[in-house]
Amino acid sequence: MNHRTTSRCLSLFGTPVTNCHHSGELLLDQGRFQDAIDKFDRAIELEKTKLVRSSDLQVPRSDVFLRTRQNVLPMVNKGLALYQWRQDIGAAEKCCQEALEIDPECEAAVATLAQLSLQQSKIETAVDLFKRQMELARSEPELANTLTYMYASIAQKTFLEVCVYR
Repeated sequence: MNHRTTSRCLSLFGTPVTNCHHSGELLLDQGRFQDAIDKFDRAIELEKTKLVRSSDLQVPRSDVFLRTRQNVLPMVNKGLALYQWRQDIGAAEKCCQEALEIDPECEAAVATLAQLSLQQSKIETAVDLFKRQMELARSEPELANTLTYMYASIAQKTFLEVCVYR
């Protein structure tokens, strides 16, 4: 998909935040890491300032603006971009931790942290995160995938304890 087509599609659908986030995802898929991070940063900035008129929520005082729940997926994707581009696990973990501070139930942040923990051979941490991810699973396939990773991690930990560290 070329730039013109992508821009046209994004202008037809969604909010500016959604457009920035999806643009970042497309750029990340194309390996344009700095451009993707710039889009994710813009989406994060827009999310932080997103307000909604209380009348849109059918709250008694229609002249009041309320802060809506922040979508933290741009933070998680920024972390993934930093990891893929610079192999900066620390920055990726920081992005996911910030996302979880805002939305403790962000399954994508928990899953990403679990995978980053495995990359660093922090198997116990990964298992704990997979247990947390199980609680957040919204479908049977998500739960099955999480259980697979969790039990594989437990098996790896057991193998290391029995065979390697004897």
